Amino acid sequence: MVNLPGKRPRRYLSLRWKALIGLSVVLIAVNASLAFFSYSQLTDQFERQQASVRDRQGKQLKALLDDRYQQMSRLANVVPLLAQARAQETLAEHLQRALNTNGVMLDLEWDIRSVHWIKPDGDVDLLWPLDAAALPKTLSGRIKRSPEETARTLSCAEECRQFLAAPLLWHGESSGALVLGRSLADALLAFNTLTGAEAAIILGTAPSNSTRPPTPNSVPLSIDQETQFKAITHAKVTRSLFLRALGAEADTGSTLTNGISTGEGNTNDNGDENQKQSGADTVLIDEGDDWHEVFRLRALAPGIDALVLNNVTRQRHAIRAATRESILIGTIGLILSGILVLLIMRTPLSRLRRLADLLPLLADHRFSELRERLPRKSRRWPLRDEMHLMVDTVHTLSGRMEGMEQDREQARKELVWLADHDPLTLLLNRRRFNHELVHLVQAAAESGGCGALLFVDLDQFKDVNDISGHQMGDGLLQSVAKQLAHSTAGRGILGRLGGDEFAIILPGANSDHATAMAEDIQKRVQEVVIHSRAWRHQVSASIGIVLFPTHGIDTQQLMADADLAMYQAKERGRGRWHIFSPEDTGRERANARVLWAERINAALRDNRFELHLQPILNMATGEVRRAEALLRMRGPDGQLVLPDSFIPIAEETGQIEAIDHWVLAHAIDLMQHHADLSLSVNLSANALQDPSLRPDVERLLSVHGVLASQLTLEITETVAIGSLRSATRLMHDIRAIGCRFALDDFGSGFASYAYLRELPVDDVKIDGAFIRNIAVSKEDQIFVRAVTEMAHGMGKTVVAEFVENEEVLRVLADIGVDFAQGFHIGRPAPSENEPLGSTRPERNPGPVAGD
Repeated sequence: MVNLPGKRPRRYLSLRWKALIGLSVVLIAVNASLAFFSYSQLTDQFERQQASVRDRQGKQLKALLDDRYQQMSRLANVVPLLAQARAQETLAEHLQRALNTNGVMLDLEWDIRSVHWIKPDGDVDLLWPLDAAALPKTLSGRIKRSPEETARTLSCAEECRQFLAAPLLWHGESSGALVLGRSLADALLAFNTLTGAEAAIILGTAPSNSTRPPTPNSVPLSIDQETQFKAITHAKVTRSLFLRALGAEADTGSTLTNGISTGEGNTNDNGDENQKQSGADTVLIDEGDDWHEVFRLRALAPGIDALVLNNVTRQRHAIRAATRESILIGTIGLILSGILVLLIMRTPLSRLRRLADLLPLLADHRFSELRERLPRKSRRWPLRDEMHLMVDTVHTLSGRMEGMEQDREQARKELVWLADHDPLTLLLNRRRFNHELVHLVQAAAESGGCGALLFVDLDQFKDVNDISGHQMGDGLLQSVAKQLAHSTAGRGILGRLGGDEFAIILPGANSDHATAMAEDIQKRVQEVVIHSRAWRHQVSASIGIVLFPTHGIDTQQLMADADLAMYQAKERGRGRWHIFSPEDTGRERANARVLWAERINAALRDNRFELHLQPILNMATGEVRRAEALLRMRGPDGQLVLPDSFIPIAEETGQIEAIDHWVLAHAIDLMQHHADLSLSVNLSANALQDPSLRPDVERLLSVHGVLASQLTLEITETVAIGSLRSATRLMHDIRAIGCRFALDDFGSGFASYAYLRELPVDDVKIDGAFIRNIAVSKEDQIFVRAVTEMAHGMGKTVVAEFVENEEVLRVLADIGVDFAQGFHIGRPAPSENEPLGSTRPERNPGPVAGD
């Protein structure tokens, strides 16, 4: 044994003996536990099964007796019919004649051993047979006390019989009771046929008023073989077994189960106490290879018990056999495991000694090969073996060198890779992509070839980050990168320029090849769908295409032209591609966007925005107390500019946030000067993401002293559904202040009904497309009526827009719409004018564009 310098020698024990000793100890403990557990489980299962059998047999015996009583009850009504009645014949004569004639049939067919007639005065008249024993006194007493009731009893005075007394009518009058007696021996035989169990009847414990269950010692037990059993099945075979059970009962003073004294009653696992209540006590009898279980059914009748014997030999032998098999299998497994361990350890130990041959690999820096062939370093044990020795030695010599070499090589590879690749998408980065572009453009110019550059930008990608977070946005970029890689595999060079921008070089491609690739990319990008909680994100791609050397060989200019072509594609509707052309007006249009942005800033600075109010009519009262605040802008020349001209630019440049706050401030200020005025103000899609909106509204309402219920905020259905989570959160926050919310342009979306119940709005404004022609369109009437009934059912009010004539107003009134808005009610007018009247204003002559 070799020891490292400075280390004290440790005791040595071969690995094979360690494994054999440890495995043997574990297997012995496991096998012993399994054998004991198996025996316990089988025994418990046997006890539960027998408890269920005893309960069932007790119920079957009692049910059998009850059935025989019912048969006797029916026979009691048949006895008077066994002979034809004669004139001037008394009942006694009639019954005597019927029984003399057919009494034998009662015995043979129905096992009726005796028939008595008890007269109304209580005297017992013996009918058949003449030597029948007297009736039990308890039965006679019950009949005398209640002659009109059926009585039954089980008596074992000489032999066990069932007696049933049934009231007898003769010529329509009560004429006493007819008593039938039936032997219990046939009932026991039937019980044996039904259950396979043997049974015997003995005199047992008399009932008492005590709630304490009777004990086996309540009545001294006699072991007299001639008189002990009042009825018994297969006496030659079973008598000795029943006597042994009674003997064990008398000797121990309690019942025995498996030779051990047990309690009085037994209950099954389900807590069923039927056996305990009937007094079912058990004795297990071992008779050589046979096992029998005897249990007592107490109080089968007052002073009468039943003994039931079941053969449980098969179950007991099965338990023993299963236990022996478990022990045998465990022993065989232990032996085989020991042999197998010795055989298995033989080869590893020889290989362990050869492990030293791997040490020269260190000098050759073949660390990968050494790592693959080197065993894993094991935990240290008090008794060391060959594997510990060699693994520790090799790891001590090679571990530090290998780690340093691997770290250095890995760092070098990562630096080289990061210099050329984007770590998120694993594509080429801008630097490496530009290098490849320069090389390919030069090669095409020198060889007279051609190629194409595709600039790919994802549409509406910002919404993914804003709604579901940057982590979900990164996942979307990775999925798109994979789709682009599949599309360009083997045909081009793909890179990520940054953000949601990608670029593709197609060497040797003409315009047809480039457009085909662009269409394939758009199709693949649209297949990317990601889900985040309740949101489903799907983006499209706008693609700009330039051809080289057709459009030039300056790579920077090519990139700029491709970017411009991409914006041209976006302006045409997104999800499109566009090939660059020198005649494109993209630059001019971009300049126009900059000009409008400057005009918006100037309008905000010079206070050239205005609020125009359009009245909203209460259909029920005819009053106008509400209005919608509509934004207008005055140009430098004093001309009025409608929102369609500047709102899209404001949304694109981010100026819409300042406009939203300007509108709210001026609307609330206007309501301060008109206490009876309620205003509806439109919110942009950007407002749903503005965290300062609620505190700003709350502050303005407080400063101007305006009731929150006077302010209604409107968002369009498209914006609400597109940003459902943000819209719902904003509505709950602002409604908590007391403001109202209206869902504008309802019906323009494809999922209006599905989302209406999700949005906490107070008003539903039906889109004007369903109102303009409602006077002549049945379809529009059906839609508006359905929306009105649905909204009313949800506790919301309905506002109809674009009401342009009296006929439309009348139809809306018939449908039950709550409010109406449109040129027929009133045109938008500057807020400086008298905003509203107290009653419905004069009608305008007709519709005018621009509502």
